[in-house]
Amino acid sequence: MRAKYRPTLSPPHNHRLQLLNTTVASIALFVNSVLTTTYNAIYGAENDDGELILVVAPLAANKEVEELYKSGIIDYETAMPAALHSLGCSAEEIASAMQRRRDSEAKEKAMSDERQKTEKAELKARAKVAANPQRSQTGAGSSAVAPAAPTPKAAASQSDTD
Repeated sequence: MRAKYRPTLSPPHNHRLQLLNTTVASIALFVNSVLTTTYNAIYGAENDDGELILVVAPLAANKEVEELYKSGIIDYETAMPAALHSLGCSAEEIASAMQRRRDSEAKEKAMSDERQKTEKAELKARAKVAANPQRSQTGAGSSAVAPAAPTPKAAASQSDTD
């Protein structure tokens, strides 16, 4: 009996897939210029800033995009649209997802900045107390921290040693 041939996606096939994706992307760039020129010729060239874009999804790009993102070669501004587009999301959905991510990043940065300000103020107050321990013991300093009362366990161990 003969064994059935089962094709696998080995590295030579993977290179062919990459070549196909590159070729399709190159053709898409040319089609963009043709579409834009045709649109401007038909509807008037009043607004030359606009460009029609043919969006093509590379085949099997999700895993590659994920690996590039995880390794830090690309950031989320590049990875997210590529991954969402290859999943079939529309331009509006991608723009909405990107805006949500940017808003989330801005909130996170604002919280981090506020946390840093609070930590700096706390360190400054602690340094002030450490620099003037006599003032903090007499109660003159408003930011002085009262010494902690001994815990019951610590008090019991002291009475055992006496």
